[in-house]
Amino acid sequence: MLESYLLYDESENCMLSLTDTILDENYKAELHIHPWLEISFIKSGSGLYHIDDRLYELRTGDVVVISSTEHHCIEMLPGGHLVNCVIHFNPDFLCSSPKNSIDYRFLQIFFERSAKFSNVLDRDNSATAGIYQLLHEIQQELMDQLPGYELMIKIKLQNVFANIIRHYDYCPNEEKPAISARDLKIIREVYIYISDHLNENLTLEDLSGIANMSPSYFSTFFKKHNGLSPFEYITNRRVRRAIELIQTSNRSLTDIAFSCGFNNSTSFNKAFHRVVGKPPSHYRPGSTENNNS
Repeated sequence: MLESYLLYDESENCMLSLTDTILDENYKAELHIHPWLEISFIKSGSGLYHIDDRLYELRTGDVVVISSTEHHCIEMLPGGHLVNCVIHFNPDFLCSSPKNSIDYRFLQIFFERSAKFSNVLDRDNSATAGIYQLLHEIQQELMDQLPGYELMIKIKLQNVFANIIRHYDYCPNEEKPAISARDLKIIREVYIYISDHLNENLTLEDLSGIANMSPSYFSTFFKKHNGLSPFEYITNRRVRRAIELIQTSNRSLTDIAFSCGFNNSTSFNKAFHRVVGKPPSHYRPGSTENNNS
């Protein structure tokens, strides 16, 4: 069973999604990555979280942080049950100005980590309970949608990451970000171009031209800062947009596939299995396939 809430900007780009995911012993674990940053909190139950080469035991009250480059999945044990509330968000939601190093620090936990970093926040740290509560409040804001709820969600999410920087030894104690303002500006401009032209035939020449780089150098530059190749990122973004349309409209899967830049149903299905490990139909509301996801 899935219950999702979406937050859009003025250009109708989805900036944040929150989904209550209910898993049981029938859930099949599939390693996947996605272009969004992720923070989740365990409402009840237990399980195992595979994140790259690390394995974490999950239990009620845990908070989990995952970057866009980390392969991850939850493994359920026999007889197990888990309710995981997952928040995906676009980095621009918290860091809209590439010249503002203060804004960038909200994202530091995703891009700059110390040797003490743990994807699951330390349960013995008193700050973890407060962060858990803030994430609950974000969900409530999305459910109630009172005046100014978008601002409250942004403020609370900023508060979450500011507290992680302050109360855990997970980030290097440096004021200067590892990525320069110039590079961050280039990456953001490329992200915007991709988002605005996602249904078109995007070429490496188009993207490298925005960055004023050669195609080969741009590929290296993009993967260095993103962890994904340009076309891996584009595929992930197309799948994410398709999921939004599947969940919020009655359009056919074929129509959605073409509107998200896929040339045919075969490439559409292959991309879904590669990125999320599930077919597009899994995300259709009421589908029997998502009852155990």
